[in-house]
Amino acid sequence: RGDDDGGGWQWIDYLYFLSFVKVGVSIVKYIPQVVLNFRRKSTSGWQIWNILLDFSGGTLSIVQLMGDSMAEARVQGLSHGWTGVIGNPAKFGLGLVSIFFDVIFMFQHYVLYRHSS
Repeated sequence: RGDDDGGGWQWIDYLYFLSFVKVGVSIVKYIPQVVLNFRRKSTSGWQIWNILLDFSGGTLSIVQLMGDSMAEARVQGLSHGWTGVIGNPAKFGLGLVSIFFDVIFMFQHYVLYRHSS
């Protein structure tokens, strides 16, 4: 990417960069809680409802991207298309990161440490 003369960044490039920084920050923010739960062998002190809501938000975000892709493919006369998903990689990445860590938290809460107080 660049401007008309082939050098420099456009505003959209900065926005894409910041969106990928957000994905990285989201990955880093979940890790301490996973480690803390593991070390304590407990999930006490936080509500599972927050995780369940976050999981549903991540799932619905990816479903929306897929729906947008199907609608765009239909408009273009294609049987299927992925431009709606790959066209917004940060949203797709945030949804996947959220789902991944939420599954870990649910496994810790309901399976590994369910009898811990």
